[in-house]
Amino acid sequence: MTEIETLIVKLDTFPYPDSMDMVKAEIPGLAFFPGGKGIYHDNDETISNKKIMILGQDFDSETSYQASFKAGKEDEVKNPTWRNLLAFLEKVGIDRSNCFFTNGIMGIRTDDKSTGPSPAFKDDVFLNNCRNFFLEQISIQRPKLILVLGTYTAKFLSATSPDLDCWSVVRPFKIIDHNKHHVKEKVKFKNGVESNLVLLTHPSFRPVNVGRRTYNELKGTDAEIGMVKSILT
Repeated sequence: MTEIETLIVKLDTFPYPDSMDMVKAEIPGLAFFPGGKGIYHDNDETISNKKIMILGQDFDSETSYQASFKAGKEDEVKNPTWRNLLAFLEKVGIDRSNCFFTNGIMGIRTDDKSTGPSPAFKDDVFLNNCRNFFLEQISIQRPKLILVLGTYTAKFLSATSPDLDCWSVVRPFKIIDHNKHHVKEKVKFKNGVESNLVLLTHPSFRPVNVGRRTYNELKGTDAEIGMVKSILT
């Protein structure tokens, strides 16, 4: 059984609320897990050899999922998350084939709303199951760096390690950066896995929000690049 297959099997282990539907990596081409395999190359199903985890909140809405399923992949050009994310990875010198693209909250939203907090936040049992599943993901991958996409994803992670308590309340990036809660080094998760995390603006909204970021003397995109390079170097 491959590492991706191992994760897919584990998706069966907990029930889903009415607001979320299960998907099991059915999209054959490039797509965030669990909509797809979360790996850049179609014939690859290994994540333990990838040093970087790209972590989103949840996959998307039912409508968007069905469109990607019919197309065989998520659109790297038209989809703003992929377009802006891949451009950013290129700027910081990260090889996309060295990444596992996944989500904290499993499943897809049953409504057509794809932005804002996931409806899963209203179900504590499901949310806890997803957090345990996240710990399963990192126990297999053991990433050296986790790029956290957006403040809601950070809130999701806050209960997975005492080192991330500062993310338990969603705050503006101006406050996050002022308090130096943007880069978290040597975070020890509840399962004993240790990693480094960088909290980024969500790529789908990066052009609107990145101008507010600060890191040391850097601002905007340069600030986020500096955050990531502080770990990579």
